[in-house]
Amino acid sequence: MITADALHTQHDHATYLHKRGAHYLAVIKRNHPALHEKVRRLPWRDVRLDHYDRGRGHHRDEVRRLKTAAFAYLDYPHARQALQDVRWRRDLGTGKLSIERIYLVASLSPGAATGSEPPCPDARGGGQDRIDEDVRAAGRNVAAD
Repeated sequence: MITADALHTQHDHATYLHKRGAHYLAVIKRNHPALHEKVRRLPWRDVRLDHYDRGRGHHRDEVRRLKTAAFAYLDYPHARQALQDVRWRRDLGTGKLSIERIYLVASLSPGAATGSEPPCPDARGGGQDRIDEDVRAAGRNVAAD
């Protein structure tokens, strides 16, 4: 599985990977306004929570919630799932709370992630492999249903 930040969330890139038998996990941001809006407006409140993680580090408390939604068609090449990653962070020094919602699309069908794949290292030092771990965990949960 290839992970891609918003810069590489391009139709041509997804098609290129698919032609070579690779799967992707791509971040959707507002540089693709129609796709971002479509994924953002999915009925996330009705989607079952797939993964929950609570931790403390870097002088903050963090709660992460991951939901996955399968669909027959989304206007992005070979996409089979949309994901919502919600991160709640509270700075332990200031008490300031921030909430971030990240949307992603994946070409793997629900339940296709086995968890045996090694995490992809991220050039910036670990942020992306955390997403990969969460996505694999969610894939295992979907496969178990």
